[in-house]
Amino acid sequence: MLHVRFEQLGDALVVTPLARRLDAAAAAAFVAAVREQVRHRPRVVVSLAHVVAVDASGLAALVAVHQLMPPGSELRLAHAPAATRALLAATSLDHLFPAFDDAAAALDA
Repeated sequence: MLHVRFEQLGDALVVTPLARRLDAAAAAAFVAAVREQVRHRPRVVVSLAHVVAVDASGLAALVAVHQLMPPGSELRLAHAPAATRALLAATSLDHLFPAFDDAAAALDA
């Protein structure tokens, strides 16, 4: 079971998966855990503070979460490890999911 922490900060929801990896083993559980929480949110920040690695399945989970959100919504990443940022850039998903050093920077952008 994947545990996820939710925190409302202004108009944004900060979602923090409490897992070391966002990969094939965790991706579906992550989407299931956040599905109802993100449906009507204009802005979601996914904090990867506990996550050390994200693979293609993890990226697919982020895309799925973004698709659950209303049109025009923003999904931002905080605490993304360097390897995750490189994967985002290699897949051109860095334009869809901007990455910030921390949740405060993601909220202020």
